[in-house]
Order: sequence, then C-alpha cells, then structure tokens
Amino acid sequence: MRFTDTFFSSRIGIIASVLFSACCYYFGNGLTGDCWFLVWVAPLPLLCVAMSNSWKATLVAAFIAYALGRMSWFSYLERVAFLVPAIILTIVPALIFAAIILLTRWITLRTRAWYACFAFPVFCCLFEYALIRQAPDGTAGSIAYSQMNCLPLIQVAALGGILGITFLITLIPSALAYLYIFRNVKKQWTRVLVVTVVIAGGALSFGMMRLSQPSPGQGLQVGMAVIREDLHNTSDKPNRVKDSTAAARYVQLVDSLGAKGALVVVLPERALSIDKQSEAAMLDTLRTVAAKRHLYLVAGYTNLRSDTERNSALLVGNATAIPGSYNKVHLVNGLETQFTPGHGIGLFNVGAVSAGVAICKDLDFQDYMRQYGLHHPQVLFVPAWDFAVDDWLHARMAVLRSVENGFPMVRAARIGQLTISDCYGRVLACASTAQGQEAVLAGAVPLQPCATFYTKHGDWPGIVCMAGAAWLLLLAIWKPSSL
Repeated sequence: MRFTDTFFSSRIGIIASVLFSACCYYFGNGLTGDCWFLVWVAPLPLLCVAMSNSWKATLVAAFIAYALGRMSWFSYLERVAFLVPAIILTIVPALIFAAIILLTRWITLRTRAWYACFAFPVFCCLFEYALIRQAPDGTAGSIAYSQMNCLPLIQVAALGGILGITFLITLIPSALAYLYIFRNVKKQWTRVLVVTVVIAGGALSFGMMRLSQPSPGQGLQVGMAVIREDLHNTSDKPNRVKDSTAAARYVQLVDSLGAKGALVVVLPERALSIDKQSEAAMLDTLRTVAAKRHLYLVAGYTNLRSDTERNSALLVGNATAIPGSYNKVHLVNGLETQFTPGHGIGLFNVGAVSAGVAICKDLDFQDYMRQYGLHHPQVLFVPAWDFAVDDWLHARMAVLRSVENGFPMVRAARIGQLTISDCYGRVLACASTAQGQEAVLAGAVPLQPCATFYTKHGDWPGIVCMAGAAWLLLLAIWKPSSL
C-alpha cells in the first residue's frame, strides 16, 4: 500500500516536483559550485512522489527530473567527449538515478520503517563506489564535487573520502522526505530526526573543528606561471619556432618569480616540448635560470626524448643532474592515445622539503592519490591542463585530494586555474587562465601535512554501504508485500 498524499499524488504535484528537482540539480550540480545547497533538497520531492504513486509514474518522474538537471553538464561533455558519448552520459545516469529511487520506494513500502531513510544514500554511495573503482574517468562523475564551496562539509573526506560526502548530501534530503512521510507516526518520525541530527550534525561539527585549526606561521614561497595559450606547441611533434618561443617566455616569467623570492616555480602540463635534438639545450636553459635564482622548477612537458612518447614533468634544480622526472599515469581517453602511461607515484626532495608531483588527471583517481598520502609529502605540485569551462570544477576536484590525504597543493593549469591550497581544502590564492591569457601567481603554501583516517583506511564507506544495501534488501524481502 502506498502512502497517501493529496499533493504529491496529483498531476500538478508530480509536475511541480519534477521541475523543482530538475532546477535544483541543474544549478546545484553544475560546473561552478555556486548553488551547492540546492543538492541538499533536490531529490526530496521525488522521494515523496515515489511513495504516493505507481512505480511507472515514479520511474518517469525521476528520469525526467535528473536528465533535465544533468543538462548543465551537456555542453562540457559534448566538448570533451563529443556528441554521442555526451548523450549517453546524460541518459545513463538519469536511468540509474531513477532505478535508485525505485529501489528506495520498494524498500520503504515493504518495510514501512524509519531505517528505510538510509536506502537512498546507501544505494547512491554504492553506485558511486562501483563507478570510481571501474570508470575510466575515476571520480569525475561524483555529485560530491558540487559541495566544494562548503568547506565544513567537505572535511568529512578526511574520514571517509569522497563517498563520505556523497552519503551526507543524499542522507539529508532523504531524511527530510521521510520526516514528511512519517509526519503522523511520532515514533518513526523521532527516530529519523535523531539519527539524522547525530550523523549530519556530527559531520558538520567535525568539519568546523578542523577548519578552526590555526594556519602555520611559515610556508614555502612558491610561484606559478602560464604563458598565453597560443604560444604553446599543442601537438606531439617538435615545432622549433613555438618550442623556443614558449621556452624563452617561460624563462622570463620564472626569472621574475625567482626575483620575488619564489623557491619553487611550477609550470603547467606540457608547457614545453623536449625531444632528442632539443634536450641538451632545453635542460641547460632551465638549469641556468634555476641556478641564477636558487630555485627548483617543476615543469610539465611533452616528452619526446626517447622512442616512447610520454606526458611528463621535470624537477629541475641548479645541479648538473636532473633531481627527478615523473610520467603521467592516468591519460585522458581519446585525447592522449599517443602517450604511454607512467608507472608509480612521483616523490622527490625539493631541498629540505618532501614533495610529490602528479599531473592533472592523475588527481581524478582517489585511490591512486591515496598512495601519495601514505608517504606523507609536505606538499604536492601539479602541472595541469583543463578545458576552460571546467576551470573551477577540475581545480576543486584536485583540492579534494588534499582534504582526503592531508597534503597542501600547488596546481598550475593551462586554460584553467592556478591555485595554492592547504590540507583543509582552503584555496589561499588563485588566478585564471581560462580565456587562454597569461597568468602568474606567487604566494606561500603552508607545509602542514596532516594524517587522515581516510589515507589509512581508504574507501571504507563503500564496504559499509555494500553491507547496508544487503541488510536493507533482506529486511524488505522478509517483510510481507504491501505494494
């Protein structure tokens, strides 16, 4: 038997719910994070509709609402994945969302119990757990990134990683819906309220306590430089004119940052192109400016130094030898097929500072970046290259790895953002290259690594949600049917 509700079972109620949820997902789960709070209420009316209508009406309403909300991503997906994949990546998540709503409905109507409020967050987390373990783009599709402007909330990533955030932001609307559904059943209503306040309140309190920690008084002086996009050699073949022009301009900017006190300067992904013929001269040029200003240089470059092409980063000091080199492990599908992926993380000593180096998409993979966290680097340097429209999103996706693993980060992106952030996800300095313009950023990054529960224990919420899903399904199966 369905729950009776005059508004949510009416045609106007269903239409209003679909439009409300679609708008909340469209603006709340977009590419900017400006309206993150809308995600907290987005599925609420759909859950109420599900309990008051047939499964067919529920399926249609949930699918349409999420598909419309997903349209905020469509132009971005079309740009990076082209039209057909963009359509698929819009329709499939909407179908999965509708299936989760239906599964939540079935469990609720079978059990008619307060603990059914966990069904929606548990199955949402279970889906994301499977996604981040198997998807070629790692965590890129997670709804958790919509919350990156809510600093107290994202601190839960230090405990449960990205799945901890997903669980919280799906539990809150689910609990609100069940408070409405059980409004006339005091015992059930009270249990939903108490459990939600304890979990959500505890998580937010934990976040505020972390953010109350004082910043260290001293940090490492760093700089970042990105030249105009049209000056870069964007191909994977040598171009002597562009390669020399780009190198000359980067040397000028590095020299300027060194004169201002930068001890480490980061250049973006594939800032330079180095092949067998240009290798000696290019490395000598970089070592010369590093020696002149007594600094270290982390430079992303197209690595054509051998028969195996790679997307790499050099760590250059003032010594004759190159202190370190790192090869990008996670390449962009369809756009970096010419490169061979690297193997293993990049850890180096930059003077007296223990540092890590990773490149752009590597940071989309939470389990890979957790390997850095296990070595407790004092700072992570990240050359990157974004797509303009995702400048905020991809920069903040990287920042979440800092929160999960407790290391500060310096990230320099072409057609994106230059950011300095601490281990709590606070962006301390930021500049934009989203329009292809030149940008320089200097500041101090706090050398404040902090060990986290997530680094030690990994994606444990996924395992807990697997057990929780099995528990809910068994309880629903054992109950007599009330559909």
